[in-house]
Amino acid sequence: MKITKKQVGIGVAIIVILGVLGWVFKPQPAEAADVDFTFGAEKKIEANTNKMYLDSSVDLPLGIKGTSGVNYSVDNSLDATFDSFELDFSKGLNDKISVYSQSDFDVNLDHSDTTVGFKIKF
Repeated sequence: MKITKKQVGIGVAIIVILGVLGWVFKPQPAEAADVDFTFGAEKKIEANTNKMYLDSSVDLPLGIKGTSGVNYSVDNSLDATFDSFELDFSKGLNDKISVYSQSDFDVNLDHSDTTVGFKIKF
């Protein structure tokens, strides 16, 4: 499946919405929201399909961090295929323990998977 303008538009809209939410819930509304962007690519040595993603993260109220992203598969001829959207939330309970929720959505924005868990650092 090729990437359509609609899919790109939806991906950009999700990233912008998360940025706006960060700005709206910022304790000092006169300051701009601190939105972090991450671009990444993965190459499997013996595979014809590679991964590429673009995420944005923002700190929300109550110490919650929200992350939205778009994921693509890229073949060796650099043809990109849109795979999924993701919407993740995490909250650190203290310096060592955090809880998280990771939700994935397909190209039609239908919910495909949610993972809920916790992490302990030691």
